[in-house]
Amino acid sequence: MSDTQIALKPDWARITFEASVSGEGVYADYHYFWLRHNCPCLSGCRHPSTKERLIDASVIPLEIRPLRAVVTTDDDNQSAVAFFWPPIATKGDDGELVSLDEKEHVSVISVQWLRDNAYTVNRTDSHELPPHDASLITIDYHDFASKHAADGQDAAKNSTKLTTQGALLYKAALYDILTKYGVAVIRNRGDDTEDVIYDFIDPTADVISTHFGRIEHLRTDNVENSNNDQLGYTNSPVRLHTDLCYAEKVPGFQFLHCVRPADIGGGNYFVHAESAANYLKTEVSRRAYDLLTTVPVRFDRKQSKFQALHTSPILRLSDSADPVTGDKKLEQVRYSYFTQAAQTNVPFSELREWYEAQQVWDKLLYRDDFQIKADLKSGDVVIYDNLKVLHARNGFSGPRHMAGVYLEAEDLWTHLGQAKQKSLETV
Repeated sequence: MSDTQIALKPDWARITFEASVSGEGVYADYHYFWLRHNCPCLSGCRHPSTKERLIDASVIPLEIRPLRAVVTTDDDNQSAVAFFWPPIATKGDDGELVSLDEKEHVSVISVQWLRDNAYTVNRTDSHELPPHDASLITIDYHDFASKHAADGQDAAKNSTKLTTQGALLYKAALYDILTKYGVAVIRNRGDDTEDVIYDFIDPTADVISTHFGRIEHLRTDNVENSNNDQLGYTNSPVRLHTDLCYAEKVPGFQFLHCVRPADIGGGNYFVHAESAANYLKTEVSRRAYDLLTTVPVRFDRKQSKFQALHTSPILRLSDSADPVTGDKKLEQVRYSYFTQAAQTNVPFSELREWYEAQQVWDKLLYRDDFQIKADLKSGDVVIYDNLKVLHARNGFSGPRHMAGVYLEAEDLWTHLGQAKQKSLETV
């Protein structure tokens, strides 16, 4: 029985071959479109007598994935891997695409052939998908209030005060989630936005005021804030973005406090953009990553009474490279389709390539396995790293009120970090 093993990843397959003479296993990674293009079958992919390739690389969808795969044997009774593919169209005599009459297509590829033609052996620079399980980033304030309500406080009441120890444990939990995932959802926090602020920063610190005001009241009937002629104050969907891309210094964190959810729609979703960028670099397109980290983009916030402009790549890297890996670290993501100005920084012959790079990036962000979805109810809070996490909301109907607050990253990390340390000292 063959020791060959196959693992189907989201965008490629990893095949582990039989043990080598030295006793060490060897594995190789293969893109799915490459595997489909190299199907050896004589029923459409190779000529039945000459064995020459008939399938054209241009008809292989780059997003193709197998339905399943199994280790088997080929017609020569040699170890092989069988990939079962969804049907694709092929080119007819006139060059037009023609749908094949098949429910699935089977490629039985020799393990020896795969080993001989491996183009990536023992790869170690791969990246996993961004986190997309909402339970990993969610805590319930009621859990802390039920155990650590301060004297005279009703644990079932909104905005319950916690004991000193309870507050330390609560903030330590926030520190851990934000350190690992960059975004945290707090259920049942309460109805006082001002009180929520000091979950994250010291009372001696303050929020970041912007041209919208100290606290943004994101609702269609807004009367509190100035410069409210922007998408956030409508009921339109707002796609994935980071905030204030047009500012020289971007706020490190933002939290949204749900005062009232919409009657229909209005759900929030997030993508850990740092993980998404690393995935783009190693798993999908290094060329797209290089363009997004080097080509400057003009972000222009132009409103009736306010305008600001800043130029930066979508993915900004550190100035110096890591001495071990030689790579520059991703320091900030600036991505905002609604404030992206006309692109004038790319030569005519390269502009299409840059647009293609941005489309590859955007398609990744909108995959279900990249997104964390969170429907917020009254009293819920979501906080996220505005430099590393993209946020968005669906369109909605009915009244919806979110209170938005910007915070300095240093203020937040100092406050939560101290709580984390004190919680460890008191265990």
